[in-house]
Amino acid sequence: MYRTAVVPVRLEGADRRRAFEVTHRAGLLYTALIAQNNEFYAANGRAPSQGEALGSVTDPDVLRMHAHTKIGVYTRLMENIGTALSNMSGDKVEGARLPWRAKQYMPVTFTAGYGWRITPAGRLSLSLGRADGRLLLPVPSVVDARTGQPVPCDAWGEIELCWDRDNRRWALHISYPTEWAVPVLDPAIVVGVDEGIINPMTLAVKTDDGYAVTVINGRAARAVKHRRNTSVAKVVRAKSRCRKGSRRWKKLDRAERRAKGKATTALRNIDHQVTRKAAKFVQAAGAGTITVGDVRGIEKNTRHTERKRAGRHQRRRLSQWSRGRQERYLGEKTSVALTHVDESYSSRTCPACLTRNHPTGRNYQCRACGFTCHRDAVGAINILNRATYGSYTRIDPTTRVRVTYLRATPLPQHSEAALSTAQMRATTATTGRVSQESEVPYPDQAAA
Repeated sequence: MYRTAVVPVRLEGADRRRAFEVTHRAGLLYTALIAQNNEFYAANGRAPSQGEALGSVTDPDVLRMHAHTKIGVYTRLMENIGTALSNMSGDKVEGARLPWRAKQYMPVTFTAGYGWRITPAGRLSLSLGRADGRLLLPVPSVVDARTGQPVPCDAWGEIELCWDRDNRRWALHISYPTEWAVPVLDPAIVVGVDEGIINPMTLAVKTDDGYAVTVINGRAARAVKHRRNTSVAKVVRAKSRCRKGSRRWKKLDRAERRAKGKATTALRNIDHQVTRKAAKFVQAAGAGTITVGDVRGIEKNTRHTERKRAGRHQRRRLSQWSRGRQERYLGEKTSVALTHVDESYSSRTCPACLTRNHPTGRNYQCRACGFTCHRDAVGAINILNRATYGSYTRIDPTTRVRVTYLRATPLPQHSEAALSTAQMRATTATTGRVSQESEVPYPDQAAA
């Protein structure tokens, strides 16, 4: 298994300008390859090979980069085309189309032994081609995220030079191998996942005595998004009163990008923590099948309809929902391909009597039979049953449903230090959790 370490680097003067130039040429090459691929396919009925694609680009300024870097641009395009073709078939993602957008900048790849190497003087050399020489940087420190041990340079794989537009800095994306034992999972064991904005993932699995459900709370992500939205809105209002390009405008633009960059880093960390807890649940259950309620495209067609399906605040929450990234992280952490099923009315249908109710708050109570449970747990159980039996099916009202509630991120350290022993006891009695790893089961849920 390979991981990627993101290491910020500092480039100044001529190195900074050359880095921007080579990433710009990579974007121009990508755009040229898109046009050439379309023309070649129209004339020959097949996609061009690597040599045919790169050989058709004649602009010497666009081709002024390392040979392996050009191959990396071509490989990226082929991967994007493959993803688009997969989306247009199979699940048939709405609006999927082949790559068409022109790129002004793209990350630049350096292969081990050819694109990058360690010089005798102990510097990292990134080759930009014969015409532009190389970038010399201090050798970065790469630590294996799994073992915590330093990764020697000999074990590094491909390196990408990327520009972080929000944080306004360059970074090296260094791939390295890591030891990882693939767990033995049984495809016959199914985990149902109900996704949401407040609780990103609620997972349910059938056990010998009932159902085990884990609800992962994501209010920390909502707080980060709210702080980013308010900060950016304030800066944008101030920028609208300035002349674009002025000193004041540039200062505000840096503040806007800084707020976006901090939020992007925090949200990526939260998504990793959410999916790590979800992956632990899947592996502990030994489940080799993960079925997710299909909410793809839920953010579309919420405004221009006869009856608005969502207000502006809800539309913003839906558009900023990182559901796709969380699904990708969960698949990578478990090595299980996620499948989707229709989740219509999954959080409204009573698992005991299949009566549809409109729950209020996070608790579900059936008006017909009295079944009570966590609202998201009901959705996850229904998704699990639909994945297993093909439709929502009744469960025994006396079935034991054990719900565990996890916080995605730990409490701030300063808050824990500030609490006295008595306050900590009161907090534990009220919330039932005081740390990241605390698991507080809800009382066993059974209908009367």
